[in-house]
Amino acid sequence: MARTDDLDDLPDLRTAGPTPRQWLWFGLLASMLFMLGVATFDDGGVETDAERVQRLSESFACPECAGQSVAESNAGVSSTIRQFIRNEVIAGSTDGEIRDKLVVSYSSKVLLTPPSSGISSLIWILPVLVLVGGSAGVGLALRRSRNGSRDATDADRLLVAEARTRAAAARKRSSP
Repeated sequence: MARTDDLDDLPDLRTAGPTPRQWLWFGLLASMLFMLGVATFDDGGVETDAERVQRLSESFACPECAGQSVAESNAGVSSTIRQFIRNEVIAGSTDGEIRDKLVVSYSSKVLLTPPSSGISSLIWILPVLVLVGGSAGVGLALRRSRNGSRDATDADRLLVAEARTRAAAARKRSSP
């Protein structure tokens, strides 16, 4: 049989290693760092005019085609927009200037990527809010489940006994 002084030298296994809450925060931090890394990834190459025209053509929607970009569509208006983009790139216009001119000509429906201002900013902010809120909810649920006792108390037993008594009385009244 072990002496009590020998037990005092043993590590407390309940505190060894990270807690579930610490794992949750670590996972949240790791996923945020991963998303930040993906969002800021830059291939580092210099973009040619042809690549820029292609990229811009892929970022505008065909006004006549449902769900197709200007680059994918064979419609006449898409061909006109591609030529307009090509001419503007050669003229030295910035991406913002090209976007603004196309929005003036075809309305904001020509944008495949919604603007990040006004009510449209919800499209960008809402996923982040859902992620943060969901993580907070999971954290609170884990915290409550760890702090709460799963053993029945005397008050719980009393409530169950009262409910059984009422149920038995109701059965007796309803049976002929």
